[in-house]
Amino acid sequence: MSSPSHPRPIACLVLPTYNERGNLAIVLPQILDQAKRIPTHDLHVLVVDDNSPDGTADFVREAMPNHPELHLLTGEKRGLGDAYLRGMAHAMDRLAPALLLEMDADGQHDPALIPEFIKLCAEGQSRLVIGSRFLPGAALQEFGPLRRALSHTGSFLVRLCGGVGPVSDCTSGYRCFSAELLRACDFGHLPTRGYSFQTALLFELVRHGAEVVEIPLVFAPRMHGESKLKLRDCVEFVITLVALTMRRFQSPVSNRRHPQRSNPEQTGSS
Repeated sequence: MSSPSHPRPIACLVLPTYNERGNLAIVLPQILDQAKRIPTHDLHVLVVDDNSPDGTADFVREAMPNHPELHLLTGEKRGLGDAYLRGMAHAMDRLAPALLLEMDADGQHDPALIPEFIKLCAEGQSRLVIGSRFLPGAALQEFGPLRRALSHTGSFLVRLCGGVGPVSDCTSGYRCFSAELLRACDFGHLPTRGYSFQTALLFELVRHGAEVVEIPLVFAPRMHGESKLKLRDCVEFVITLVALTMRRFQSPVSNRRHPQRSNPEQTGSS
């Protein structure tokens, strides 16, 4: 049990959203319900909403009075990577978490795995825990042969170009890692606007000594809405692979550009 004099460390889940009100109404209660299954950390959730026209931010604001562990950051839509960088910076500035988690808000990531992510990550000072879609026991529900082939090829190319070691799922968006490890990362020379942020983050965390642990993930079908993956994200992924190839042979330099604090105009409720 925590007390005012001996508070438990915080694990903050950063949850980017855009037009996810329908999904969030289902997923958010499931996430918050995991707190009672985590004996070591207090679970906080930071929703980073890119001014969704469907009222996603309003839904979060309505829930916040009943959940002091729920927070909101709003801003302009500039891609998944930008939302994660703003959210992580905001979390570290306002909450000083020991651990950070990434997760999708569309129902494809099972919230019941959150306690296991935190448990495994807390067992090592430099651990990066990844929910892998390619381990034995994992599954890609409703993925056709082409989509499976593309996913496997993407991870292969990241391993080849980035030298991240035997990571089975290099593009997974379900992860947990220490905030201290993130502070050492340098994203200044890597494309991080869109989905390739996941690739850049994996590269930087491993480059700074992350010990990767993977657990099987059953990747469920999206509940509502459509995938936000666009052609420009695929182009950025290729550019990221080139950048990783160039940077992997350079010595890591810490604290050159880690996530920056949010500007006041980008900050919603917290």
